[in-house]
Amino acid sequence: MNRISIATLVGMATLGVTAQASAAPDWSKAPERQITLFYPGPSSMEWVLRGTEHGGARAFKAGETCESCHDQEAADIGNKIVSGNKPELEAQAVKHTPSIPATMQAAYDAENLYIRMKWKQPPASGGEKIDADNQMKVAMMLGDNSIQHGAGAGCWAACHHDARSMPDVDANAAKHPQAAALNIQADGPTKYLAESRTSIEPKTSPRGGWDKLKTDTEIAAELKAGHFLDIVQFRSAGAPMEGYVLESRHMSENPNVASGGLEGDTWTVTFVRKLAGATPGDHKIVAGKQYNVGFAIHDDHTIARNHVVSLGYTLGLDDPKANINAVKQ
Repeated sequence: MNRISIATLVGMATLGVTAQASAAPDWSKAPERQITLFYPGPSSMEWVLRGTEHGGARAFKAGETCESCHDQEAADIGNKIVSGNKPELEAQAVKHTPSIPATMQAAYDAENLYIRMKWKQPPASGGEKIDADNQMKVAMMLGDNSIQHGAGAGCWAACHHDARSMPDVDANAAKHPQAAALNIQADGPTKYLAESRTSIEPKTSPRGGWDKLKTDTEIAAELKAGHFLDIVQFRSAGAPMEGYVLESRHMSENPNVASGGLEGDTWTVTFVRKLAGATPGDHKIVAGKQYNVGFAIHDDHTIARNHVVSLGYTLGLDDPKANINAVKQ
């Protein structure tokens, strides 16, 4: 597939033009699904499982999914957290976009899965602009439901209470002998999965298990078994990124995995994934199977947990029962 060069893409995004792949699907033939991404505060996987903080913990442990409980109230949740009315997450009001409604579409052909997001540019939040280069970053995380809590919580399975910008982050994490290998910066560890740790502390502070690593051999076996989350990220300035999360977040530039930009007041971003997978950390996407997919938007130059996120939704190929149904073209 011929793609617009990243230099052209970035230039067009800067000028307010939506860049699209030269052989994009006919989106008029793809069904639409409305979802709402919301500000989650520091609601880690450990928080989700703790009944004294999260009233849905018991239902979640019994098999309910986050989407089945909260899909219709996502905007309300974001508003409550941003305003400080959920003090177990934010003790006071914060300057942040509370929620963003987005229109989702999906399609596929013989080689690729395409997922398109459209949403209106929200008003400036007034918060700190930490990522000076990127006004907007958009990520998609995809799993095959084989990881712990993946089917119920989606990308929340990678969010822990001791990751960077979270409440229990270890100030000395960057001094760990494997800090470089784990991509640990001065502000702490990246996302990771329970499959890469020997244990996760769910209740007693510090919650999580960033330093309880399995061996390299064990982690390699988890990767081979498909126990990871697949990531694609669009950036408004700079090449798109792709990678995966297991023991840490692995990311590298790839101009072929996303395109998009701002036209008027509307953002349009299209993710592209090889159905067969192209690199280690890519899930193979096949008909007859449902996947869990989640989305995150870092709006207004934000980073880390300062984003709005979706719940985990099911994705399938020609599957009307999936939350997001990719139709063949």
